[in-house]
Amino acid sequence: MYRLKKHIIHLTLAILLAVLAVANAAAQTPITIEECDTMTFSVDSREYIHETRFVWGIYNASDDPVDVLDPNTTLDSDMYFVDGMYASGVGKTVQVANLPVGKYYVRIHVWDEEDCTDNVEMYVMEVIESTLDMTLYADSVCIGEATNVYIRFTGRGPYDVYYTIGDQLTPSVVNVNGDVEDPELVIPVTDPLPVGETTFWVIKVEDNCKAYEFTGDERPNTGIVIYPKPAKQPIYLKDD
Repeated sequence: MYRLKKHIIHLTLAILLAVLAVANAAAQTPITIEECDTMTFSVDSREYIHETRFVWGIYNASDDPVDVLDPNTTLDSDMYFVDGMYASGVGKTVQVANLPVGKYYVRIHVWDEEDCTDNVEMYVMEVIESTLDMTLYADSVCIGEATNVYIRFTGRGPYDVYYTIGDQLTPSVVNVNGDVEDPELVIPVTDPLPVGETTFWVIKVEDNCKAYEFTGDERPNTGIVIYPKPAKQPIYLKDD
């Protein structure tokens, strides 16, 4: 009996199969990852089993499943298993990356001639679209005072942010460099703004996965509120 496990997400929904049984696998709750994630799969087995006895496959979810790593298909197999590790001889551990959004069946076939065993395990894996989670807010100040806009991300940088202020047509670009967890980007507003509320718009954000572009009312935004200078008032002393 061989147990397939993933180092990032615990796999607890294994089915031991003699053959590829898509109907049974479809009934499982999928392992869910985001696009651009790299998955590491590993098999615990007897030490003496040769690496050529481990064969990996990833099948798309359809009525006629096709191994997306099969070199005979139109897909480039080297794109998906990191370092092209997709066929017999890659051993007990493989990495999978860059799979398109969709549902897949991850299959590992292991056989042992000494103990006369021949096992297949399979897992359902769903690759979901990567999302962007960020919060915007700004300082509210009196006219002539310095102000900032803040963008707080939930996720891991780096991020490149394209933005405009008010009716500005040409976006400005600012970035968060490095592999930073949940960073907060502080954007100084250097141009003088009029009294009232001016809108700060995010046009596009790029991270290590892809570019998120926004148009129209879908653009994330926050208001920068500028107050007038308070009028001078006489100071009176209270009579006893």
